[in-house]
Amino acid sequence: MRIGLDLYTIGHLGLGPSEALEFAADHGLEGVQFLEPTAIDPGLDEGRLAEFRRRADELGQSLEIGLPSPNPFGLGSPVGMPIEPEARARWYRPHLEAVSALGLSHARVFVGNRHDRFRGDSPWSLQCEAARSTLLAMRPDLLDLGIRVAVETHADLTCDELLRLVDDVGDDVLGVTLDTGNLPMRLDDPISATERLAPLVLMTHVKDAVLGFSPRGLVWHARPVGEGCLPIPELLTILESHNPMLNLSIELHPRIYDLPIFDPNWLAYFPDLSPSMLAAVIRLAFDCERGFLTGRIERPEDLEAIPWELRAGGWIDRSASYLRSLRR
Repeated sequence: MRIGLDLYTIGHLGLGPSEALEFAADHGLEGVQFLEPTAIDPGLDEGRLAEFRRRADELGQSLEIGLPSPNPFGLGSPVGMPIEPEARARWYRPHLEAVSALGLSHARVFVGNRHDRFRGDSPWSLQCEAARSTLLAMRPDLLDLGIRVAVETHADLTCDELLRLVDDVGDDVLGVTLDTGNLPMRLDDPISATERLAPLVLMTHVKDAVLGFSPRGLVWHARPVGEGCLPIPELLTILESHNPMLNLSIELHPRIYDLPIFDPNWLAYFPDLSPSMLAAVIRLAFDCERGFLTGRIERPEDLEAIPWELRAGGWIDRSASYLRSLRR
């Protein structure tokens, strides 16, 4: 399992595509995951994309790529994206051809961001249906080009929702990008969700996280891999058993996120939530709270007092070192 980096982690550096490859190589990493092909070449020129792939190969760097969100109503949807599914599918075709030009057979997408589920102007069910319709309309092009779309656990879809989407559209054209840290943010038990999703996982975002209690319920905070409360070794063992060649893309970021589980109105946005799932997430928070009390784990507010630019490099290096230790 090669250890790489998602470019979002170092977005503050403002690196160009080639500089990002060099950054990864300088940090002993083995690959870079880019947001989408336009981040490499805004014009989606197939010749320039193929040349970039050759440059990555020369540096010993694997490439991974994403695509714009198929949800036209999401806050992260491209401006001007068509609404009608067939028109959206036609809009996607050049982006899919760019994936092929990079020599890749799968690409990450996300349906929404962490706010989209709770919006009053566009119900989450409508957004999920719009994304499903888009992906169904894309099936012929995906089959024609031999590409599978890997839908991320992006603090949007729950495990149950993601599995239903794959069932509806077909696992011949859909797979999963598993973000390890995001699972508890949508109240999924990390072990159970990973076991259910692992046969479909094509790409990853590997991060650790802590959970803590607050007057409203819980807070979530990303951590370097191996420094949070997630069972990272167990999760990676599950993933490796299904796909030993899976790339591990480190993805880290700042900010404390609120999970107001004490609010029944907020919990109502999770109709599939079971008592055992919620208990598993609360157990993680309890373990983290013990770590806060002993000083084994730093509190989120203490770390957030440090600017991200001063944390990012060390977090990347420590995450990579921890993942290498598991590989031995």
